[in-house]
Amino acid sequence: MIHVKHIARSAAGAALLLVLAGCGSGGEEAGGALSVDRVVEVAEKSGKEGADTCPLPYDAGAAAEAAKLDRSVEPGAAGAEADEPVAIAEGGRTTDPQSPWAGKPGALISCSYHLGGEDLKVRTGAVSEGSAVYLQAPVIQAAGGMDLSALKAYTVKGAEAKPGEAVQSGDGNVVTVRLDSGGKGDVALVLTVGDSGKTSLERGQVLALARAFASQAK
Repeated sequence: MIHVKHIARSAAGAALLLVLAGCGSGGEEAGGALSVDRVVEVAEKSGKEGADTCPLPYDAGAAAEAAKLDRSVEPGAAGAEADEPVAIAEGGRTTDPQSPWAGKPGALISCSYHLGGEDLKVRTGAVSEGSAVYLQAPVIQAAGGMDLSALKAYTVKGAEAKPGEAVQSGDGNVVTVRLDSGGKGDVALVLTVGDSGKTSLERGQVLALARAFASQAK
């Protein structure tokens, strides 16, 4: 599941997601660092109630060091209640005809961190068809404070990027990195820090964080 506060509620974002869901890359042949099946498997094992730790091997401390931050990155959302999970997941394999994942295995895993009072989210999406970047369009729109035009331009650029290429938003607090899916389906990491296009971090620090997390994905 995904908590409501983590989802953009605008009709425009939802409409764009529906339009773009069937589009996008099928992935490129490469080393297969993080397959769609792997993300689905991890999401299914995490369960609907979430987890106290990120189920993917992300090292926030190493990422913070790579970005040369002057503060630590801690697990959990800023100001979160003690019982709020650090990681939440949705998707998997299902035959439920009402599910968006029916017949098209995929998953979205969201891991929460914070730097003081500022939220940092690392979301890893995987789809067997279409684009894992478009899957995360509502979150990108909310975190980046984008209007529909800016959202479309950004997600198209992110979806068309080569695996490993980091695409940063205009305001700098959102970075998308398509990951190597091994030639099957599409996997993408979306890092957001702050909210509505605002963060206390420098653009270069946000970019370095995203690249560090992406390098850890496996």
